[in-house]
Amino acid sequence: MRLSRSFLLLATSLSLYASSFTLSMSVDTTQFDYTETRSNGTILDTETNSFGDIAGFTLFLEPTKSGFYLGGSYCEGETDYIGGTTSNPTYGSHRTTTYNTLVDYSGGYKQTLQLDNHLSVPLKVGLGYRAWLRDIKSTPSVSGYEELYDWGYYDVGIGLHFRDSSALSFGVDAAYRKAFHAQMYENWHGYTFDLNNVYGYKVSAPIEFKLDRQWSTFFTYTYEYWNIGASNVIGGYYEPDSETKNQILSLGMKYQF
Repeated sequence: MRLSRSFLLLATSLSLYASSFTLSMSVDTTQFDYTETRSNGTILDTETNSFGDIAGFTLFLEPTKSGFYLGGSYCEGETDYIGGTTSNPTYGSHRTTTYNTLVDYSGGYKQTLQLDNHLSVPLKVGLGYRAWLRDIKSTPSVSGYEELYDWGYYDVGIGLHFRDSSALSFGVDAAYRKAFHAQMYENWHGYTFDLNNVYGYKVSAPIEFKLDRQWSTFFTYTYEYWNIGASNVIGGYYEPDSETKNQILSLGMKYQF
């Protein structure tokens, strides 16, 4: 019995590495939608743009069935800032441009449940890190400054994928994310604020077309949401409540080995 259990454990461990893997790379563009509000819901400032204003890329290594995955993304570009100033905090009284740099890394374990010849359910659990450098530009009358939002996060996801033929497949993936050690540093006073109850989710809809046994091309639409609760108060200042509702379009290639 012990020998059977040991063999089963060994076989299970080896199966983690027996699964084939895919390496994908995509070019991405992000439509940004960020809003800061007071506790009563009054808008303080917003950051918005159009597709094409923020661009970047994603690299991702994952098993086709089960095993460990690792990936990361980088993008940068401009958004339109609408807000206020310390002297006049009225929304819309100040307008400028923000240059944004975003990075996101994640890694974890994936297990795929094969329901039949066409349907599969990928399950994921992992950890990630997200950082957003928000460089609000100066105007002739108002000085600019930078804010850096960053946090680690727990990542739990599930999907439903359908292979219509030997070449075409499509599906939907959803993941819930809960942040830890969430902070925002600003270089105006040099304060670092602790952000409260930061959580979010991501929903993606990929379409993939196989070109041959190893290569395929894909297109993915992604909706990404983050909620940030108001921070602690330092020197009479604080980081207010905010929501991020970004949409991402990705076009890429995938190699299976």
